Amino acid sequence: MRPLVLPPAYSPAIVERGRDPLEHARRRLVAGVEDGLLLVEDRSDRLELALTLEPDRDRARTLLVLPVLAVAVADTLSAHVPPMLPVTLGWPGRILVDGGLVGRLRLSLPPGAAEERPAWLLLGVSLDIAGPGEEPGRRPDRVGLAETGCTELDPAALAESVSRHFLSWLDRFEAEGFAPVRANWNARCHDRGRRGRLQIGDRTWQGTLRGLERDGSFAIGETRLSLETALPELA
Repeated sequence: MRPLVLPPAYSPAIVERGRDPLEHARRRLVAGVEDGLLLVEDRSDRLELALTLEPDRDRARTLLVLPVLAVAVADTLSAHVPPMLPVTLGWPGRILVDGGLVGRLRLSLPPGAAEERPAWLLLGVSLDIAGPGEEPGRRPDRVGLAETGCTELDPAALAESVSRHFLSWLDRFEAEGFAPVRANWNARCHDRGRRGRLQIGDRTWQGTLRGLERDGSFAIGETRLSLETALPELA
């Protein structure tokens, strides 16, 4: 993989193929939090990215960084996929193109109370470029970006684009609050307004998918699911 060209807020690092960047970032926390450390796995068929942050806000507001990342990734993909193909978001961290799953987001932070500031935050992005690589008859809900018409994408370019869009959205979040993030996320919410099903671990919820609330929780039917509920799914 070629060297990454990132905004000054980030410190790039390449992780050898076969090593999970998020787990690698977690192990590096032993030596201290490296704010802005962005790690990318050295491979060409998919993007595996991890970002280390040192939060300056309480836990509840820190968790709102996940939808910030989601809209940044969606903006990145919208700039590359054919314009007729919608890029949509599924709660808590699914990324879809034309209804097919192309990737997911990850998040990890230490336990703590909602009003406490976490010592660290790890974010992850996984995007399938080449496709599942299975024989005909593979799961129709999964696609690779190459199958959507993005034939010239490479992980380094994707990582650079995600980093720029994330920084832009993070600045907007700081300046304007959660409202514009929420509006963008809800505009991209997959199957919003339709009846759907969510499963986190061994728990399942069914109802109309309503999108993000002002506090960042996700509304399905009359139920409001906090991102705390989704942490096992995001690990």
